[in-house]
Amino acid sequence: MDVLMIANPNSTTHTDALFHRIVPGLREVSGLRLRTCFTHRPGHAEDLCRGLRRSDYDVILIVGGDGTVNEAINGLLGPVRADDDLRAREQSPLPALAIIPTGSANVFARAVGIPSDPVAAAKDLAVLLAGNRRRRVCLGTWNDRWFAVNAGFGVDAEVIARIERARARGFAATPLRYLIVSLRAWASAQRQPPAMSARVVDRAGETHRIPRVPLCLVSNTNPWTFLGPVPVVTNPRNSFDNGLSLFALRSVRGVRGVAAMLHLVGVGHRPRWEEWISDRIVSVDDAREITLACAGPQRFQVDGEYEGEYEQVRLRAVPGAIEVVAREHTPAPGPRRWRSILRSVVCAR
Repeated sequence: MDVLMIANPNSTTHTDALFHRIVPGLREVSGLRLRTCFTHRPGHAEDLCRGLRRSDYDVILIVGGDGTVNEAINGLLGPVRADDDLRAREQSPLPALAIIPTGSANVFARAVGIPSDPVAAAKDLAVLLAGNRRRRVCLGTWNDRWFAVNAGFGVDAEVIARIERARARGFAATPLRYLIVSLRAWASAQRQPPAMSARVVDRAGETHRIPRVPLCLVSNTNPWTFLGPVPVVTNPRNSFDNGLSLFALRSVRGVRGVAAMLHLVGVGHRPRWEEWISDRIVSVDDAREITLACAGPQRFQVDGEYEGEYEQVRLRAVPGAIEVVAREHTPAPGPRRWRSILRSVVCAR
């Protein structure tokens, strides 16, 4: 088994000492031949993966965060075609994707059941590689590129942009900083709410139109994280086995606006709470195509990375787009209590 390990030395928890704890266990897998490359700049992982096929490597192992995973996926799959149905790709199989998470959120890794601790993840990965445990997952596309976990306009994109500015000034992307930045972005949205609309085509071909909402998120799995380790559960029925899901808030103002925002981090998934905020929330599951449009240029994020300002973005679901080294099913998280959420945000490193 030929494995190409692509490691991002600038990811949040990556250190030389950690790397030396990861590699020996992988080398013990019978028949595994490991080659390692380090990334040196944004987009480097995409360049390293571009054009690779199963005849080159059986597995591409990413040691990094969601941004590096996103780059690897875009490098392996290449630009999105308007009629992309994977038939051409099946004639030339791609390497499977494996992950050891060393980023700040590690959304994709945790969504496929990989431990958040990189040493534990490496041990688990060795078992999965030895047993050839793999599964295919649905991916999303936006314009001509791919995404693995989520995309959206509005408050979430504003938070990502502000976090990137903070990191550029040398501040760490801690859960507490995400919380502070999120509160500031929410306060800004109270004064000048973004305005966007969505057109959703579900699996049955039915079209749903959602006009003028200040927050609109598209997810590809459940959960996806937003405040560090805190699970964000917008669409509980979503998974890598279904199409895309859309979650929108009609308003972020007032007490019920706050309650609807808290719904994002797992608070309020009980019948009385959901009934109280039901008129603020719009959700559609298992969509095959979603078009998001804004009244003017708005910040847009993909897989936790700020992608710039757009007025319109078209997203599509591509079932079974890539093979991942992981167990077949991952249990979904249950509702969380306030104490658990606060502990995750304040105490996590």
